[in-house]
Amino acid sequence: MKADIWNVLHDGSIIGVSGTIPGDVEFVVWIDYLRNRFPDPGDRILLTLHGCSTLSYQPYEEDATLTDFDDIAKAEPEILRAKDWSDASVVECVGGTLRVMASDFSLSLDSGRAITLDELCAVSEAYWT
Repeated sequence: MKADIWNVLHDGSIIGVSGTIPGDVEFVVWIDYLRNRFPDPGDRILLTLHGCSTLSYQPYEEDATLTDFDDIAKAEPEILRAKDWSDASVVECVGGTLRVMASDFSLSLDSGRAITLDELCAVSEAYWT
């Protein structure tokens, strides 16, 4: 895993989580300002974590750590960045901290087309400039 994936998804909200631990876990990320820059129909980016062994979300205002996928999705964590821009296992969000351990990831659009991290970074850079 690279921290870059979380950093390029800055401001994206995780609105869906599915899969199994251990195994592959898919995040549905709503980040319209990036997704709209792709010509494909749809409005979400799918981030699949491969070899995911840990996933939890700790909201700042609650004592309980969320591990149920539906509960995490209902909280809609808004991604800020990987901690210190280098640690992909700790993701700072607007309302809490996401902790995840995975060996790799892949990206696709909700249209079904696979995209690379480089493509997503280029779209992000074009947006910000």
